Parts: sequence; C-alpha cells; structure tokens
Amino acid sequence: MKDNFRQSMKWLHTWVGLIVGWMLFFMFLTGTLGYFYQEITRWMEPERPFIVHNISNEKLIDTAQRYLNKHAAGIDEWDIYLPNSRDQNLRVGWRHEPEPGKKRGQYITKVLDITTGEKVESRATGGGRLLYRMHYRLHYLSTDISYWLVGFCSMLMLLAVITGVVIHKKIFSDFFTFRAKKVLPGWLDIHNVLSVIALPFHFMITYSGLLFFLFTYMVLSSNLQTNEDEYSAMRKEIYPRTAHLEKANQAADMLDISTLYQQVKTAWQGDELSYVEMFAANDVNAQVLFVRHETDITYNPADEVMISAVTGEVITQQPKEYTAAGMIHNGFISLHEGQFAGAIARWIYFFTGLIGTAMIASGLILWTTKRKPQQMKKPNGPDFGYRLVEQLNIGTIVGLPIAIALYFYANRLLPLDMVGRAAWEAHVMFISWAILLSYPAFRPAAKAWSEQLQLAALVYLALPLVNALTTDKHLFNSLSKQDWNLAGFDLTLLLVGSCFAFAAYKVKALQVSNNSSKRPSTQSSKQRVKQGKAQLPATSGSLLPVQQAHKEQC
Repeated sequence: MKDNFRQSMKWLHTWVGLIVGWMLFFMFLTGTLGYFYQEITRWMEPERPFIVHNISNEKLIDTAQRYLNKHAAGIDEWDIYLPNSRDQNLRVGWRHEPEPGKKRGQYITKVLDITTGEKVESRATGGGRLLYRMHYRLHYLSTDISYWLVGFCSMLMLLAVITGVVIHKKIFSDFFTFRAKKVLPGWLDIHNVLSVIALPFHFMITYSGLLFFLFTYMVLSSNLQTNEDEYSAMRKEIYPRTAHLEKANQAADMLDISTLYQQVKTAWQGDELSYVEMFAANDVNAQVLFVRHETDITYNPADEVMISAVTGEVITQQPKEYTAAGMIHNGFISLHEGQFAGAIARWIYFFTGLIGTAMIASGLILWTTKRKPQQMKKPNGPDFGYRLVEQLNIGTIVGLPIAIALYFYANRLLPLDMVGRAAWEAHVMFISWAILLSYPAFRPAAKAWSEQLQLAALVYLALPLVNALTTDKHLFNSLSKQDWNLAGFDLTLLLVGSCFAFAAYKVKALQVSNNSSKRPSTQSSKQRVKQGKAQLPATSGSLLPVQQAHKEQC
C-alpha cells in the first residue's frame, strides 16, 4: 500500500511540476531579482549622482520639504524617503487625486540632488520594480487574470513541494549522494539536493505568496459568509492602518519637519529615520508620521511617531490592533518580501531564491533526461511532446536570463528621448525571449543548449563594458567612489557571465566526449560484422561433419 501511495505521489509530483514548471521558473527568477529591485533601479538610472556625503537627516528633510512646498502645492499627502544602504538618494513622492472612475490617483516619485535641491533628470525606465512586479503581475495581462494564473501555479508548486517530501523516503541520505558520472542519477541527485537545502524557504515563499491575494482567491467564501460591513471590518483586522485626522479645509502654517524630528530622535535614542509621511499638508489638522527602519517582523508600535505639524505636539496613537489571524498573515507577508532583512539576510534570500529557481530547472531537465533513451529508439525520432518540452527547457532556463540581460542593454542603448522608452525596455526583453524560445525548434537540442549558453555568457560578460562605454557609472568609477551598490551590480554581472561560460564549457566538453566515445564503438562493430562475414563460410563448413555425426548418433 505504501509503495502504491508513494508511486502515485511520484506521478503527481512529476506532472504537476512539468505543467507549470516554466511559469514557476519565470516567477522564481524575477521574484528573486526583486529582493534587490532598489539596487537594480539605481543602476538603471545612471544620471543619479554618486553619493559621498555625511549630511544630517535634518538638512535632507529641509531640502525635501522646500521642493514639496514648491512642486506639490495643493497635494494633501506626500512622502520623504531618506537615503539608506540600499538607495543612497533622497527621494520624495506624492499621489494625485484619482481620475473619474478610478480608485487611486497616480503616484509621482522624484529623486533630488542634495546639493541643489532640484530633481535629478533620469531616463525613463521600468527599473528593478518592473522585474519584481512581473513575478506576480506577468506584465502584459490584466491584474485579475494574472493574479488567478499566479495563484494556480503557486498552488501546484505547494503541491509539488509536499509530494516531493512524500516520495523521498531517504531524504537525508539522498542529500549526501551525488553520482556525477551518471547522467540520469546525477540530475536526480542535483534536484534532490537543491530541493532539500532550502526546503523551508520553498514552502514559506509559496504558501505566503498565496496569502498575498487572500481576498482574491477566497472571494466566494467571503461573499457568501459576510455582508459589506463585515467584509470591511475583516479587511481592517488583517490590514490595520495608523489613524490620522481628515483635512479640515482650514489653512495653517506648518512647522519645519526637521524641527519636529528633534522630538522623535529623543524618543528613539538615535538617528534611525527611514521615511516621513505627511497628512493634510498646510491644514490645521496637518500631521507628520515618522517611521524608522523596521525592527520587528510584523509590527512594532515604537517604530512610528505621529506629531502635529501645526502645534508640534506628539499625538498619542491607538496601537494597531492585530488579531491572531492578522499577526500570522502579516508575519508571512513580511517573510515573503524580506521587509525586515538587512544586507546579509537579503543576500540569503537572494541565494535561496536562486536555489529554488535551479531546483525547478533541474526538475525540468530531469524529465527529458529520464525519457531521452526511450525517445531516441523510436523510428521516427522523439515525440512532438518530448521535443516541445526540450525546446521550452532551453528557451526558458537559458533564454529567460538572456532576455533579462537584454532588458539591461535596452536601458543603456535605447535613445533617451524615445517615446515610450520604459515600455520598450520591457518589449525588448519579451521579444528577445520569444525568439530564444523559438530558436531551439530549428536546431538539434545539444547544439541549442551549447549555443544559448555561450550567448548568455557573452551578453553578461559584455554588459559592464557597454555600461562603461555609455555612462560614467562604470565599475572603476563606482569602486573609486566606494559606491558599492553600483560596483556590486557590475561584479554580479561578471560572476553570472562566468557561470554561464563555465556551463557552456562543460556542455561542450561533454558533447565532444560523447561523440568521441561513440566513434570507436561504431567502427569496432563494423569490423566485427566484416570479420563475421569473412569467417562464416569456413565456420559453416567445419560444422557440417559434426552435425552429421550428431544425427547418426541420434
């Protein structure tokens, strides 16, 4: 019974992983890049100045407030984002009133030059946020369709993780087993190791991803069991917000935010400010919310201080009241996004995300490797389904990283004044990916693997050179200015390119080894056939007397 159950789980694990494997690879890769979306955006906006300063938060706040008073006049709510280790620029943002028929207005964000106080004119780009948003919005599809499609794939991923644990009865011994010289067992061992080494992360990231759209996937249940008021109350339990007064429509002069910040520094015992939110600006009810870098995985009331922008009094806030369900929900969301993560924790997220991506890739390759000997024996060659899977494997596992690199190339090479420039960066990526998906259909699989790996190595290794030829934010300048975000991006490109170059070398060497091992065996078989034909008459003649004697004895 156990064997039958385990075999059924193995069948389910195999086919569930294959059906959504390519979509999951796309989601994992782009989602993993999202852990450094701010650093990617910084690289894709080379017009931003190098940041070498020790300016106090008070001066930065004054610079931002002057800009907002001038350029965001009449806007009730706006934000100030202080420089941090991930984004060393001073940024401001505000949201316009929604257009008729829309729930939310357009959010505007600007990067400010801290010396002049004016905005930095950067090229139009989707930046790292576009890559991050693609892992759950899929870019071209409507949000409703993409949310349901991502949810379907995530549910099957969760099922694949659970069934993967069930089918490995020797999960710990398999973790320490690696049969590199055997192709099929080797890929199986790679898949097992990648699956086990980050198993808690795989489960957490998949389950928490489903919780992101809780009210979308559970809409039928919530609609049947709650009315509109109950539904609104339920959402407030899950997503409580800091309360603030509404605009009184009575103009009033506000105090300088930098002055108000002095009280906050006393409460926090340090200069830990992350960002500032303004509510009802230039109104008698104007309030300023100071938020420091997050110190708790869910919510810490001490991380926020609300002050009246008119009187300067600290406003005692009612702490956000989380239910047990709300705490669990928001804890998982924080874990999924890595909101609390510092530099080291973010790199751990990044590498475990890459391990998850490689796990999916190895599972897809394992499917074709296991069936290849049987498919090659067929008189008409491999089946259409097998060839399609192999083509999608090559075009996705290698083609998608190449397409992402070409997204970065488009950022550097497209004309700066091009209409729809940011959109065309994404168009270049998806057009190139479509070509790379189609290319393996016209080449033998072995050559397609080798050629696309070589192309991947070339585009990643050449990208820092293109960056140096088109901007002043190249590796040598960023190292000399100790701008580690920019330098780290270029160094990561070189590392990724080197990994692809090594993979291309190993694949080429394996192909040469296989070809050379086949040639002698073919020649020896032909020689044996010729020798057999040459000896056949003599052997037949010598056996005749023996056969006749045997008949006579019978």
